Amino acid sequence: MNEVTRIVSISILFVLSAFCFIAGIFLYSGNKDKKNSRRSLMLIEVLTGFLMLFDALAYLYRGNTTATGYYMVRMSNFLVFTFNLLSSFSFCFYVCEFIQQSRLSFSILLKPRASIKSGIPVQLFIVLFLCLAGVVINTVGQFTGLFYYFDEQNIYHRSSLYPIGVALGFLPGLISVTMLFQNKKKFQRNAFISLCVYFILPLLGIIFILFVYGFPWINIGFGLGALHLFLSSIKMMELEFYTEHPAVFSPSYKPAKSVYVEKKRLVRIHVWQTLSAVLGGILVIFVIVSITGISMPERTLSIEAPYVENDVSESVCITFGKNAEKHWIDEDDAEREGAQYDGVIYNNMKSTIITDWSFAIAVPQGSSIDPGPWNGRFTLSDEFLNVRKPQEGDKENIHGADFYKVTPMKTLGFGCIMYAPLGYEPLEQKITFTYSSILKPLTNIIFDIFLGVIAALFIIFTTVMLLAEKILRVEEENQKLEATVKDRTQELEAEKDRSENLLLNILPKEIAEELTAHPEHTIAKEYPNVTVLFTDIVEFTKMSGSMSAEEVVTMLNKMFSMFDDRARREGIEKIKTIGDAYMAAAGLTEDGGNDGAGKMIRFAAGLLDDVRAFNETSPVKVQIRVGVNSGPLVAGVIGKSKFIYDIWGDTVNVASRMESTGSPMRIHVTEATRAQTIKTFPYSEAAEIEVKGKGRMDTYYL
Repeated sequence: MNEVTRIVSISILFVLSAFCFIAGIFLYSGNKDKKNSRRSLMLIEVLTGFLMLFDALAYLYRGNTTATGYYMVRMSNFLVFTFNLLSSFSFCFYVCEFIQQSRLSFSILLKPRASIKSGIPVQLFIVLFLCLAGVVINTVGQFTGLFYYFDEQNIYHRSSLYPIGVALGFLPGLISVTMLFQNKKKFQRNAFISLCVYFILPLLGIIFILFVYGFPWINIGFGLGALHLFLSSIKMMELEFYTEHPAVFSPSYKPAKSVYVEKKRLVRIHVWQTLSAVLGGILVIFVIVSITGISMPERTLSIEAPYVENDVSESVCITFGKNAEKHWIDEDDAEREGAQYDGVIYNNMKSTIITDWSFAIAVPQGSSIDPGPWNGRFTLSDEFLNVRKPQEGDKENIHGADFYKVTPMKTLGFGCIMYAPLGYEPLEQKITFTYSSILKPLTNIIFDIFLGVIAALFIIFTTVMLLAEKILRVEEENQKLEATVKDRTQELEAEKDRSENLLLNILPKEIAEELTAHPEHTIAKEYPNVTVLFTDIVEFTKMSGSMSAEEVVTMLNKMFSMFDDRARREGIEKIKTIGDAYMAAAGLTEDGGNDGAGKMIRFAAGLLDDVRAFNETSPVKVQIRVGVNSGPLVAGVIGKSKFIYDIWGDTVNVASRMESTGSPMRIHVTEATRAQTIKTFPYSEAAEIEVKGKGRMDTYYL
């Protein structure tokens, strides 16, 4: 950076900082109305003012090697990165206030889940995470040189990971802009443009800084964006003053009509949009960086003595010495020796091109150079041999400027014929080697893989986002059509639903359809293999004696509702409840090889889980007995009024006996049920019991 650029940068930054602070003070003086959102805009202006101020101080103390300069340069650059992130977050918060059309409390940041459910955009919390991560990484970078470092002259230099630092400052603004476009209908045109400009100007700065290093493009973009935001708000404040009903602080809002969309789904779509935008932004930065490369700052190596051969442990290694075969005594001066001096620049960096370089080594007084040096522009001054990479227009530049660059893992030789006093030995002299370079990330396999992954993820996320948005738009259109149809058929559909629900609550679907189609028929069917379950509450009579009628009904309703929900989920047919007893069946089909027994055993095990869950919240702790049996039975509908669907047969009676003779919180089954499920479920040893009407039977517990 030359001195003129430095002075211009400092002047612009100080002026922008002053304007931002003035804007912040002006907004603070008019911030008495708690219903407006001047507070957020005030924060943007003040934080941007500090950003400009510390960037100006960083330029002001650049190269100052005093103790004050040492700390000021480091502190200022750290605070520049920090206030960059803070101002980006404040802008995102400001956009959220536009979307919500009200002033938001910062306490919502402490309750992200509840805030998102209440309608706060999920992007706000993504930006918060990125900004906090950026501050942490920036803090770590102060001690590791992650994004930038300082040389011995206390001059700031970008590190190879500097684009990541740029991305961390860029992504919050990009995410905020995605929110703007997602909610574009909620903004007046002038408000939308004003908020977009705040992002566009720093974006242009990012593009400029990737190509032209040394000028604070990004931060000046932030400053100009903040001032534009303030000036546009002044216009809106004028409008508010003259309107009959003051609006929430400028730029003004407008209501938006929208079709209802499930909040969780809308949040997911916004997340996909945000991820797509973030990855797109990262991809653009990486593509630009891969095309242009990263201009690395000029570095100077001080080598006490030239290397004799390449040292691969060094990023750049320089050898310079007298050619052992090509030296002679000067015919005109016996005290001088002529020789060919050969030097080699070794670039041991895998992904960095040395684009410009210069070389200096001490030589004795009275030395001279013969015309015709190669691969360098050689001059003698102040008892130093100075070698410079040939530039455009140099007569030494016979190959073209690119020839004298040193590509990764390559070398460049240079040399000259020089006369020097006898005894001069270059291997004993100090070398100063200065070079500029460009990092070419595409030559690094890790970068290529990372770029490929980012590109693939961007394509995937964008595809998912577009599909989700397409589906959402189709569903919105469907909702509009359905609403039109619903207005014309609402009463008919409601009556139909009531009738069907009433039947389905008391009858299986198949029976309900048959009864509806043929109400005069007697409905009775035989089924070859049905599994029947009975369950009741242990010592229910004793328990209910100490409870009021309302408490008993409430307890049974809560428990049996849990049973009903499980039956519905698992395809079990509830038959009826009798007091505290619950009766259900599975396998009501003419297929004798159905899997009703297995479904019923799983259902029975689930009932025990439901009882345990019920006991966790109920003051009354209950236990149930469960009995299961499988076999043939008859099912049908009894009566013409207040009819009921029921099942009869020996299978039903034995299932009831299994329940009454079972143990609390155990599943008691017959041999018939066990035989159909033995391959799936483990059972106890057989226990012989007396069953009324059946005699002795072998039964089992699950």
